[in-house]
Amino acid sequence: MLFGTKHLFAIEAMSEPELKAPSAVWGRMRVWCEGQSIGDYAEPFCALYPAYCGFKHLTRTLSRLWSEELEGLSETELWNHFDGLLYGYHGDVALQDDRTLEQCQSDSEKWGGYNFLTNWGEQFDDGGKSFILCKPNSVVCVLNRSFAPNRGISSHAPLKEVLSAMNQYIEWFRCESARLGVPTDA
Repeated sequence: MLFGTKHLFAIEAMSEPELKAPSAVWGRMRVWCEGQSIGDYAEPFCALYPAYCGFKHLTRTLSRLWSEELEGLSETELWNHFDGLLYGYHGDVALQDDRTLEQCQSDSEKWGGYNFLTNWGEQFDDGGKSFILCKPNSVVCVLNRSFAPNRGISSHAPLKEVLSAMNQYIEWFRCESARLGVPTDA
């Protein structure tokens, strides 16, 4: 199943055909961002529930994932902002981090919602970290350092298109869960 369009933003997913009820939804998945994919679609029997939860959360919060602190930052500066505050890195370089535990917790609460696909299932393990934000002009920006080197680390798509793809995936997942006898929350 493909939800959205690959050249803007899409979610590609399938449940494993041999699943029998009762069963959780196991399958394959990847996310398309301006023609670049994140996720290993060849990896079978991946947990799809974490992505369901993540997309469900993003449909409620994505339009607010912006801060004036991000204004004017380049792609690399945006990446370093999130990577430094959430992981203590700038790319592959570990940072000297002198923040207190309370400061780290505060930064995690403030910026953790910008994490995207990280820890959403084994299909995204090799894609590295990703971050997502919504610019004030309702354009969603996905940052990922595994995009093809000649295209940069960001992709952009209209918020409306991104939310549509996410909502389609959520509905598909709910139907698959019901079909397999393990319905999700509504």
